[in-house]
Order: sequence, then C-alpha cells, then structure tokens
Amino acid sequence: MSHLNRYKHFNQLSTALPKEMEALILSGKGFDNLALARIPVPEPGPGQFLARVDAVFACASDGKLIELGEEHPLMAGWDPARWPVAIGHEGCITAVKVGEDLKGHIKTGNSYAVQPAINIGPINHRERYTNALALEKVAVGYTLGGLFAEYVLITEEVIRTDSLIPYDTGKVPYFAMAFSEPLSCVYSAQNQIPHVYKQGSNEPREVRLGLRRGGVTLILGAGPMGILHADLAMMYQPRAIVISEPIVERREQAENILRAKSVERNIELTITSPDELKAVLRLVTNGHGVDDCITALGVAKIQEQSIGYLGKGGVASFFGGAKAGESIISVDTRRIHYDGITLIGSSGGDPSDIQAVVKLLEAGEISPERYVRRVGGLDAALGLVKSIRAQEFFGKGLIYPHVRRPLFEVGSWSFEEENAFLEKNLAG
Repeated sequence: MSHLNRYKHFNQLSTALPKEMEALILSGKGFDNLALARIPVPEPGPGQFLARVDAVFACASDGKLIELGEEHPLMAGWDPARWPVAIGHEGCITAVKVGEDLKGHIKTGNSYAVQPAINIGPINHRERYTNALALEKVAVGYTLGGLFAEYVLITEEVIRTDSLIPYDTGKVPYFAMAFSEPLSCVYSAQNQIPHVYKQGSNEPREVRLGLRRGGVTLILGAGPMGILHADLAMMYQPRAIVISEPIVERREQAENILRAKSVERNIELTITSPDELKAVLRLVTNGHGVDDCITALGVAKIQEQSIGYLGKGGVASFFGGAKAGESIISVDTRRIHYDGITLIGSSGGDPSDIQAVVKLLEAGEISPERYVRRVGGLDAALGLVKSIRAQEFFGKGLIYPHVRRPLFEVGSWSFEEENAFLEKNLAG
C-alpha cells in the first residue's frame, strides 16, 4: 500500500501511534518564545479524542496571539509562559484514538473541518483563566490545542458545541477543508448583512440577509480576505464589484484570481487604487453610492471613510478589527436617519457557517486552489508564521504537519498536487 493510501485509510489499519510528536509551541509573549518542540502525544479522556492534523494554514491572527500572549482576549489570562500552548486554528483533522464515552459517536478514520471559535466557556483547566466562570468563548489554537502539530487533543468544549463538520477526503482535498475556516468568517460576515426589499410601493417590506442582488459591492483592501470577500460576493450576483487597494501586487493578485469568474458571472469587476476610487464609484454607481461596503482591514479611519461611499439603504460591514485605543470613529447620524444606512460588524463564524462553506467547496463555488502561495512541512511552520506577520508575500501559506519539507512557492495548488506531495513526502 502506498504512503498516501496508508495515510488516508487509517481506520482500516492497526497503525501504532507515537509516544511523542512535534508541535509549534508558544511558551511566552513574542516570537522569541515560539519554537517547534517535541512533546508527548496527548492521551484522550473519556469524553475526548485524539486527532491527526492533516493540513493547516497560517493566519495573521496567529501573529496577534504571539505578540499579545496572555493579554489576547481569547487567552483570557492564560499565561503561555506557565502553560505553553500549540498555536494554529485554520485546519482539518482525522480521528485516530477515541475516548470511551465517544465510541459509537466518533469513529477512527473520520475526517473533519474544524470551527475553532468555540461558543462556550472553558470546561478544562479553568484555574488557568483569570475568570473562567465569566467566559463565553474559547478557541482552538489559543487555549485549546492548536493545529500546527502532528496531533491535537479534541476536548469536550469542541465536541459539545458541534464544532466538527465531517467531510469525505475522497472528494475534497485536505487543503480545501483547512480553507473552510477563513472562508466561513467571510460567509458569516456577508450573511449577516441586512437589506430591505419591496416588490412595489404598496407591498410589505421584506428583510433578506446577504449582499444586495443587482447592486454594487465595494471591498476596501485586497489582502487574502478582501479578495475572498469579492470572490464570495459573486454568489449574490451583484451588478458590479469594486475593489480598492493601494498595493500594486495585491491588485494584480486580485485580477488573477477574480477576473475569469467575474466574466463568467457577467459581473462588472473594477480593481482600483484609493486615489482613483471616488472617480470610479461615480461612474459605476452613477453618483448614487454603493449598496454594500466591506472594510476588509482593521483601520478605523478607513472604516469611517467607508460610510461615505454608501448610497441610500446601503450597508457598511466592518470585517477587520481596529486596534484597541484606535477604534473610535465619527458618524453622521443624519445619514442613518435620512438615508437609512446600516453599520454592521462580525468576527469569525460558527459551526453553521462551516457547514455552509463545506457545501460551497464541494459545489466548486469557491476555488481555494487559487489562494495558496506557499507550501511546506511542519518544520517550515515557524518561518511561515513569521512571514505572514511581516506580510512578506500575499496569499495563503499551507503546512502539512506529517511532512518535513522546507517552504516553497507555488502559483496555485490542487487536489492532484496535494496527493503527489503527500505520496512523495510522507514517512513510510
């Protein structure tokens, strides 16, 4: 049996699990306290299971955790200097050892996408938090086991909130399921945008969630999440999408990823710089303003400016979180009163969002292949996280934890390339 088949058919084999594993461990505040370390493989309790991590993406949020340590809101006082943690939250897993109470519910060999934002207070290690009883959220890759690791302990918090979404590894590649987490954040944000529709002046108002169909959507920022917003926005069939981005390379990347799809969907796509944005919007909207404006970066000044781009009934969605102490903006309440504009924000998603995007991935509505720019093994994870934080490249960086391979650059990634990569690089 090939390395890949042996890996994918874990449930059909009596595979012995190692006693130790490698994981990217944060043992204090700052990148100086982040290192790949060898640690014991966790032993699941009765209501837990051990999972193999199949793929994980680096995220800019990882850098915020590393720099803030115990001061990060999702750490809630948990000090990694006293209780080191494995980081990483955008990934997918396969069950390899199941606790007694879960047998019949979780089977070895079952694979899952992970919703890392867990809407429940801590069940385990409550003494490590400042005020565990007041907490309403914990997260995988923060105080719960992270995914930059060969294996991860899936605890009661994750299981009781249905934060694992099953999928078929024969139909969907690992990297696509790892991509479900960032995609779910975008889906959640867009699916919370309200618009009022009327079929006629004498007809009742109807509120529908999602971007305005047949309208104009503006995306501010063309980082990976901004481009993903534009990509998913096409699902709502707007008349036009405008992307504003100051960095030439990001505008070029948006063009490469989005142009063909926009032509296929008959959606007018304009990618411009902030200096040209007002002139572009006058032409695209005939001076009426946009229906939806998504600020895909956490800069309060730009969030404030986004309100001015809205037409009557428009919605401004704040997707990126501004820094604490730099988040106060001014709002002309007359626009809210007379023009009926709406301001809304979102942060992350929930299991229903993962379920929705798994279906989108299976249907080919979104192609994560086009977003991958770096690939490597777990030994490359530290360098990748640093590169993402320093914005050394635009796109997503992918790690396969059971491979050891330096990071290398790709123009895209595919199911076939993943299989070939794993077949060549998995240990025998």
